[in-house]
Amino acid sequence: MSADLVIKGNAIFDSIADAPYQGAVVVKGNKIQKVLQGDAIRDINDYINDDTKVIDAGDRTVMAGFHDSHVHFLLAGLYQTYPELTTCVSEQEVVDKVFEASKAIEDKDGWMFGFGWYTSFWDVKVDPTKASLDKAFPDRPVILLNAEAHGAWVNSKALEIAGITKDTKDPEAGIIIRDANGEPTGYLHEGAVGLVTTYAMDFSKEQMKQLIRAFFNGAKEFGITSINDVMPLYHGDIGDVSVYSEMDQSGELTTRVHAAPDLLGDLDKVLELKDKYTSDRLKINQVKQFIDGVSTTHTALMLEDYTDAPGNKGVELYDFKAMGRAVPEAHKRGLSVKLHSCGDRSCRYALDFYENAIKLYGKNECRHAIEHCEIVDPTDLPRFKELGIIPSVQPEHIAISQKFDEDPYFIAMGDERANRTWPLKTLLELTGVLAIGSDCPVVDNNPFLEIYRGVTRLFNDGEPKGGWNPTQKLTLAEVLRSYTWGSAYGVRREDELGSLKAGNFADIIVIDRNLFGVPESELIDGKVDVTIFDGNVIYERK
Repeated sequence: MSADLVIKGNAIFDSIADAPYQGAVVVKGNKIQKVLQGDAIRDINDYINDDTKVIDAGDRTVMAGFHDSHVHFLLAGLYQTYPELTTCVSEQEVVDKVFEASKAIEDKDGWMFGFGWYTSFWDVKVDPTKASLDKAFPDRPVILLNAEAHGAWVNSKALEIAGITKDTKDPEAGIIIRDANGEPTGYLHEGAVGLVTTYAMDFSKEQMKQLIRAFFNGAKEFGITSINDVMPLYHGDIGDVSVYSEMDQSGELTTRVHAAPDLLGDLDKVLELKDKYTSDRLKINQVKQFIDGVSTTHTALMLEDYTDAPGNKGVELYDFKAMGRAVPEAHKRGLSVKLHSCGDRSCRYALDFYENAIKLYGKNECRHAIEHCEIVDPTDLPRFKELGIIPSVQPEHIAISQKFDEDPYFIAMGDERANRTWPLKTLLELTGVLAIGSDCPVVDNNPFLEIYRGVTRLFNDGEPKGGWNPTQKLTLAEVLRSYTWGSAYGVRREDELGSLKAGNFADIIVIDRNLFGVPESELIDGKVDVTIFDGNVIYERK
């Protein structure tokens, strides 16, 4: 009966009940042995001996570790290493911040990265050019991903390395922004970013490991014990599951990794990887691809014209014939598919692909997902339930700008469509499940940002009063369950991850407050005090 670890407290949220309760979580080895509540708490001493570690959480929240359902794993490691530029309000401020940060980077000649800038955040909303970066970095290549991570700003050195000139044609699924003379300005959209990242993100095995370690250092402080690594981006898969496996074998994986390689790659090879590298900490049973881009750059596919661009319903950058063939092939092989969709037309395409796959091969164990679900036509909402599609969402995307009155969605979509974006509550009520993640490095992977945004739907300036489209607010319990059990369900691991119940892996966190006992305004300030992964305490906040 004796346990290795007992966590007792007054606010245990097990991701099963709708409210926390007084109780204790008993851990033996790497599994939860028992969860005590009610009268059973009297038996707690039966599990404790001199060797048992006891954590008394008091009124602090005890819950399953967060499962981030949408992470660009290696890029998120870069995000931990290089400057975050969201708060910059001008092109020159971005350049200055990147230049200052470059002084602390050990490799003085290698690529310089940055994340999160956006012209919508700037006082003068004009696209940047290579000229300002060239003054600060005449000889060192620079690539700065914008806040959506669907565009990049690069300098002349980066263009030179990538061989991008006036004569370079736009690649498939990409746009090279050019000046009046046809010269590349240094601003790249969608697949054109891949022309540069082919070189900038050509990481060695040891560089990958360094980035993964950087990610883990942040993840354990945030209580993130599982992630879905959405690997395809720009020039192809970013990451290498053989490297992940090496770190798994050496005991370095302190977050469970569920890798999702390229849907349009070799699906039989994915099955080989699935069989070769499977473990409790590493799984490969998903594939992922993009159907569209983002609405703020008019690359998301819309059913109706963009309000600020009559005649434009988005640019079809991707190979839909190949996608239409690949989704059924993945489904037939038992590989769950994750399709990026921001526009309502792309969401319809995604649902059509899944419906066709099910018609061809029948329903099976696959749990297909649509990533983001920013806007869904009302007639398509019931299809999520009919087809068993998981909405995989990132509430922090709601607050794309610092101030509500600067929100670019109203400009791009108009009031009617903007006011029905991110229909999170409706999707949850229809399907019974949401998978929640961050999309790091598009935004920080701090789970308390997602929790706050999902519950309040407020921007950082506290507007609009009552929240943006308040009927779509989630309750705190719904957000926490979605960020744990919902994401585990999405990878078919709800019977071993995502909730506090006997038999589950002991991935458990203690938060510095009772989340259910504080004002909603304080949810964003939450901190993780203790992170337990596989039964071991891997982080304690000082």
